[in-house]
Amino acid sequence: MNWSPDLSTFSGPKYKMLADAIESAIGDGSLNSGDRLPTHRNLADQLGVTIGTITRGYAEAERRRLVHARVGSGTFVMGKIWEKRDFSVKEQADDQLIDLSLSLPVPGRREQILAGSLTAISADPQRLTPLLEYLPETGLLQHREAMVNWMRYHGMEVSPDNLLITSGGQHANMLTLQGVLKPGDVIVSENLTYPGFINAARQWQLRHIGLEMDEQGVMPEALEQCCKQHQPRLLYITPNLQNPTAGVMSLERRKAILAVAARHNLLILEDDVQFIPPVQRLASLFSLDSERVIYTSSLSKHLAGGLRVGFVCTPPDLTMKLRQAMRNNCWIAPTLMSEVAMEWIDSGEAWQLVQWQWQEIKKRQQLLKEVLGHLELTSQPYGFHAWLKLPEPWRAETFVKQLEAKGVKVLHSELFAVGSTSVPQAVRICISSPVSEDQLKQGLLIIREVLAQEPVSVMRPMVL
Repeated sequence: MNWSPDLSTFSGPKYKMLADAIESAIGDGSLNSGDRLPTHRNLADQLGVTIGTITRGYAEAERRRLVHARVGSGTFVMGKIWEKRDFSVKEQADDQLIDLSLSLPVPGRREQILAGSLTAISADPQRLTPLLEYLPETGLLQHREAMVNWMRYHGMEVSPDNLLITSGGQHANMLTLQGVLKPGDVIVSENLTYPGFINAARQWQLRHIGLEMDEQGVMPEALEQCCKQHQPRLLYITPNLQNPTAGVMSLERRKAILAVAARHNLLILEDDVQFIPPVQRLASLFSLDSERVIYTSSLSKHLAGGLRVGFVCTPPDLTMKLRQAMRNNCWIAPTLMSEVAMEWIDSGEAWQLVQWQWQEIKKRQQLLKEVLGHLELTSQPYGFHAWLKLPEPWRAETFVKQLEAKGVKVLHSELFAVGSTSVPQAVRICISSPVSEDQLKQGLLIIREVLAQEPVSVMRPMVL
C-alpha cells in the first residue's frame, strides 16, 4: 500500500509521531484492517527519516495493538482498537454457537456443592466475623494452610509464609510483574503463549520476546542465546500442558532450563493453572529450584472459575515485594471466596470434584481422537484443550471464520503469538466447556466437515 502520513500535525519524537499517525489514519478510515503498511525502507525514504525511526514507530504502533508484524510478510493494520478481536469471556453466551474457544471446567456438579458450603459457613457466626474485617494482605492463616494442603495433594511442599492468595491465576501473574519488574524490562516466554499474559506484559509496558519452541516448549539453546543478547529479567513458562500447543516439558528439559536461568541470573515465572491430575504431574520448576522460581496457580480449572481463588508462591527474598504489590493493587483477595475454597478442600468435595472431572475429560479426549485423530493433533488425556495444525491449503484465520459461520468457535494461532512471531497455521480446540458430550461431538464433526472442504478464499472458479 502506498500510504504516506503527514507527520507535521503531530508532536513528540518522530517514531511516536508515526505511531500517532497510524492511529489517526485507522480512526478516520484511511487505513483499514488488513492493509499492509509500506516497507521500512520505502516509508523512511518518503518521510526523510532513518529506517530505525520507522522500525521504532511500527514497534510503538504494535505495542498499542494497532498493527501486527509477520516475519517475511510485512506489517499489517489490525483495525480500530475497539474492533480488535480479543481474548475474553462474552457477557452473554450465544446459545446457537458451540463454543470450543475457552478452557473452562466441565459443567455440572458445582452448584449443589456451593450451596452446601455457603450454608455451612453462614451457620457459624465465628467463621463469618473475620471475613468482614480488614486483614493484612496475607489474609487468614487457615486459608493459606488450606492452599498448602492443596499443593501437597499435588506433590508440592511450600511454606504458608511464602504463599499469597490472589483473585485467580491471572491476578497472581500480574502481581508478579508489578512486584519484581519495572516498565521497559525485558521478559521472555514461549513464542506462542497465554494471551492473558501477553496483554498483562503489554499493559505493564514490558519488552516481551518470544522464544523458539519444539514439542516440549521453550528450547534451552534459544533461551541461552536470548539471555546473551538481551539480558532478560524474567522467563514466563508453562511446562505442564503448554497453552496453546498442549505440549508437556520433560524433567530433563526442565532441569536444562533451570541451568540456563542460573547461569544468567534469570527469574522464572512458572504458570501452573491448567488442570492436571496429581498422578500425571512431573516435578515443578518451583520444586526443583524454589530460590529462583515464582509459582502461580489457581483453583479455577480444578474447581470453579467463579471462585477466583489463586495463589503465588515466592522465593523468600521476593515475598515482601509481592505483598507490597498486593497492598497497592487491591489490599487483599476476597476472604469469602477463600473461605468457600477452604470448605471445599477440608470437606473433601474438592478431591471428589477433581476425580469426577478427570473421568469426564478422559471420555472427551477419547471422543476427540475418534473424530479428529487422523489429523495432526496434539493433546493430553487430561487436557482441556488440543492443538490442531491445519492441513494445506487452510489458513487459520480463514478456517476460524468459515467454522464460526457453521456455528462452532475455536481460537486461531495468531491470538497466542508474541510480537512478530511467525505464526503456524493452527487452532486451539477446547473440549471441556460444552454442556454435554453430544454437543462436543456435534462441534467436532462440524470441524471435520469444514476441513474436508476447500477454503473459500482459494476455491477454484467453476468452468462452464
